Amino acid sequence: MTTMPNRSAMTTMPNRSLHLVARLTMAAAMFVGCGTDNTNPYGGTVDTARNDAAPGPGPGPVSPSADAGPRPASDAAPGIDPAPTADAAGSPSMPGPTPPAPGQTPIPARFIVLGDSITACSNVGNENGANCSAKKLFDYLKATYAPALTYENGAVGAAVTADVPEEQLGGVTTGPGHALVLIYIGGNDLARYLFSSDAAAERGYNTDLAGIRSNWDAIFAFFQDKTKFPDGTTVLMNNQYNPFDGCTAPPYFLSAKKNELLDQFNQELAAIAAAKGGQLTDQHTPYLGHGHHYAVRNCPHYQEGMTPWMDDLIHPNAAGHDGLFQQWKAKVDGLYR
Repeated sequence: MTTMPNRSAMTTMPNRSLHLVARLTMAAAMFVGCGTDNTNPYGGTVDTARNDAAPGPGPGPVSPSADAGPRPASDAAPGIDPAPTADAAGSPSMPGPTPPAPGQTPIPARFIVLGDSITACSNVGNENGANCSAKKLFDYLKATYAPALTYENGAVGAAVTADVPEEQLGGVTTGPGHALVLIYIGGNDLARYLFSSDAAAERGYNTDLAGIRSNWDAIFAFFQDKTKFPDGTTVLMNNQYNPFDGCTAPPYFLSAKKNELLDQFNQELAAIAAAKGGQLTDQHTPYLGHGHHYAVRNCPHYQEGMTPWMDDLIHPNAAGHDGLFQQWKAKVDGLYR
């Protein structure tokens, strides 16, 4: 999460409208929230009761979270038929797909995407756009591993973690077929503390953490319910990237405390993935040096010739979405090869 060090009052952003996209209209910086509308360039579905998605300076240095989470045990791959048997006329039936080897993740029949505007791809068209990282992952999975794969994207701009179990799960189609579930969420949970003091931000984060854990409990309970998903699911989580490269160069001066809170949040996501059997993709480390300070030589992750990945203050451009896709591609290759 990020800060505005010279302001001590938390700011809330009004207006809760879905899927609207606008360019940067404020000279403020923010955390890692997402979603857009005309009054708040990052908060298309701002919940004023929760003070979601306020703009402010970007997150500070975050130690890379390790790619965590044990591979969930396989249940049954979608479409697996019993061993070939003879039909009534005595002719052998055609065999079904080869079952996965013990410990191998089942090939998915369905790809379900949830989360905020990063996976809703609000700023690069929509969830079906050619530059949408989630759609690129679907296309890759379908072409490489799962030719019958279906795509279902229920991500909503400015969503917070609570919105996934409270709103987005209700739109998920349950039923047979192993599902790969991609969930990118969390930045807007932290954005509510952008303009608060460090002490207030730390108190708020510690207070909210129990709810965030409970929301993830509900998410995993839903997707691990065999009455809903008899062929099982694989849940792909992500930590939060840093739009400002972990650098305190102007104009995004970040407090050490709020940098620390972002670090803690990414560590918390890794712990949840490990405890629940999720798969965590590290989207933080590969993004460093591609954010707003990619060309600032005195920043810690500066490298000559780096490509900028930011479209506005918080959302990735087409190259940034491709960067996210490349990490997911490496993750699924590790699961299915």
